[in-house]
Amino acid sequence: MAQPEAPGYYSGYGTPPPPEQPKRSVGLIVGAIIAVAVLIMIAGGVIAAVYVSNRGSSDDPAVASSSDPAAADPASSSDPGADSTAPTSGRGVIGKPVRQGDLLITVTSAPRCGTKTVGSGYGAYESEKGHFCLIDLKFENTGAKAVKPKDFGTKLIDENGGEALVEWQSYKANPDDKLPLFENIYPKKSATGVIVFDIPTDQKPATLKMNPVGDYDDEVEISLK
Repeated sequence: MAQPEAPGYYSGYGTPPPPEQPKRSVGLIVGAIIAVAVLIMIAGGVIAAVYVSNRGSSDDPAVASSSDPAAADPASSSDPGADSTAPTSGRGVIGKPVRQGDLLITVTSAPRCGTKTVGSGYGAYESEKGHFCLIDLKFENTGAKAVKPKDFGTKLIDENGGEALVEWQSYKANPDDKLPLFENIYPKKSATGVIVFDIPTDQKPATLKMNPVGDYDDEVEISLK
């Protein structure tokens, strides 16, 4: 009588048992890992495509280069529509307003030099240094309160660096001997007038410096060349 074989033991007689099959759970896990990896790669590609699309290429004229100064500062571009009469601050030129606080200061024309006297009759005042230079000014109050500009410290710098303070007789060069530039200027109003400097005949005016409504160190400069 044959004895039964112990589990897992093959005596060599008869048909061998079939090989043990791998567990299906291992294959499912591997498949899931591969699927996740593929999804991550697809998602990364989509994100990269969206980023490149939004960023634009360096050849796209609509994309401004950070090295282009005109793109970084629109005011520095040569746009013909830019307002060339907009007020500056600190420094200015003839015909363009300079802002100091609520006051716009404009030298309206080139200096008028060569005059030997201002005023007329017994009120005439003669140049002591050579000739007078007359500066035509306009003040405009853009604020909400009246301002009264001061003429203290207003000076003319000649082409060689010499300085001349404004003549207190400047009012003689204005109609009716009145100088409204240094009287109350009410909101949204303007005043025009002439200020006078006495300089040597062989010198020409180069710069006007003044501080009508600013603090002590707020002096503005206007080129007269």
